[in-house]
Amino acid sequence: MLRFIVVGAANTVGTTSAFFGLATVLPVRIAFTIVYAAGLAFVVVVTPGYVFGSHCSWDRRLLLALWYVGTYGVGIGVTTLLTSVLSAPRVAVVLGTVMITAPLSFLGARLLAGGRG
Repeated sequence: MLRFIVVGAANTVGTTSAFFGLATVLPVRIAFTIVYAAGLAFVVVVTPGYVFGSHCSWDRRLLLALWYVGTYGVGIGVTTLLTSVLSAPRVAVVLGTVMITAPLSFLGARLLAGGRG
């Protein structure tokens, strides 16, 4: 559990910070896409072995990556809603998107890469 928190927090802080910074110079969707892709690569490589201590097959890692692609779609929907419909400030867009996508990411990682027991 501690390793999940450490890796998840590092990934979330790193990608959220990068998202916030990139959103100042790029459109929000592009900034989110860049940081999401980087976070996805990190999670698919690190989570199964380091976080859960499981020897996850590449098939399961692919499923995990697909879960994250679905979560990315949710994130794009949230950013669109917050920016285009609600005209929310950048900090609200970033934090609101992370508050929705982080729990979805945890659920997928636990189910697909968490091993058994």
